[in-house]
Amino acid sequence: MTTNSSNTQSDDEYADRMLAKDAATVVDIENDMSDTVDPAKEFPRYTRYAVIVGCFVIQALSCGTIHAWGVQQEYLAANVYSGDESGIKTLGYVGTLMFFGIYIWGMLAGWMAEVWSYRKLCVIGVLLMFLGQLLGSFCKQPWQLCLAEGIVYGLGGGLVYSPTSTAPARWFTTRRGLATGITVAGVGVGGLVIAPLTEYLVSHVGVPWSMRISAFYILVLGLIACYFVRVPVQDKTRTLKNFNWGAFYNRRFVVQALMVFFVTAAYIVPFMYLPQFWVSKGISSQTASVIIAVANVSSSIGRVVTGLAADYIGVLNSLMVTLIVSSISCLLIWPLTTGTGVAIVMGIFYGFPSGGYWTLAPLAAGKLFGVSMLASTTGIFYTTSAIGAWLGTPVAGALLHGPGHDSDFLSMSLYIGALWAVAFIMAVINRLSYSKALFKSV
Repeated sequence: MTTNSSNTQSDDEYADRMLAKDAATVVDIENDMSDTVDPAKEFPRYTRYAVIVGCFVIQALSCGTIHAWGVQQEYLAANVYSGDESGIKTLGYVGTLMFFGIYIWGMLAGWMAEVWSYRKLCVIGVLLMFLGQLLGSFCKQPWQLCLAEGIVYGLGGGLVYSPTSTAPARWFTTRRGLATGITVAGVGVGGLVIAPLTEYLVSHVGVPWSMRISAFYILVLGLIACYFVRVPVQDKTRTLKNFNWGAFYNRRFVVQALMVFFVTAAYIVPFMYLPQFWVSKGISSQTASVIIAVANVSSSIGRVVTGLAADYIGVLNSLMVTLIVSSISCLLIWPLTTGTGVAIVMGIFYGFPSGGYWTLAPLAAGKLFGVSMLASTTGIFYTTSAIGAWLGTPVAGALLHGPGHDSDFLSMSLYIGALWAVAFIMAVINRLSYSKALFKSV
């Protein structure tokens, strides 16, 4: 027994020593997150706000274009590939690949941002997004769209997402949560703006020209926004050769990675299947579309408000609240939905906290592992997110089409609620590992 205890202690010490190779160490995290040292004091005051605007715009462009693909996909399926079941099925993979690309490249993007340049990496990402849209406008076959939009655009989106999600936090101390919340709200705002714009363009000039116009406003607005993306201190001593593999030996890191996995396995499923569920309960498809739009607006608001709350009650405390509320909404409200009123409550009750998670995820990584390693640490978690999202949705679909579950979606709602509940348990474990003081703001 003594030997086992000794080995366990040795493993933990090894993990801490490996983490200590970087600028932020496990034992120095409190100092790294200190609210007494302004990281931007040597810069003009407007610089930090310009960083938020630049990151917000890039997030809106990258993720809003993915949301808009649904409009283009619907038009192509109805007017170009009508009757071609194979082509329509292949079109379905395009959006999946774009969404998957945003997260799967997180590990690479986060590390490159830290050891090379946030700004230059975002420039490359914007150029790839431009190229993906431009190439997509000349595609004649669905598999070509998978390559242009799914692979090229997905890579570009993946290269910009992690740096723009984490750069604002490097500029703030007391308002770090609010700054991050405003930035990641760009995802929702981009969808609300670009999707209707794309619908207008598709109806007036067709899909190819809608992609070309999109490509050029991504290029112009994206490159302007890239100019403002930077961090106060770029550590030039770190290289691609000394990647922090020691993080994977840290128990707190593993628990956080599991939490991220369970959240992302659950997150997108309600947004995909709730409209279908509501229609099965007698709600019109038009009303269901409006309610899911309300859920998306609630998600955007949740990203900002949750970030603001984190500045007052603590990041880890706020994270636990968002996870348990998301779980309750799926376990209790979803199964009880019988009409429009309860459906609206579900949309708001799920959209708000689940959106807030995306603000708190990078902030929690900074709280637990240090802000100076924020991009690479968060990037690893984004890559984990891609795996969770890739596996979670097919399982949910399989449960929906199982015997006896087509009408009430009960198995799906319990499955999603359980995933959120397990993620909550993981968050509690890390919260208590950080501080066992229950009423402390952490």
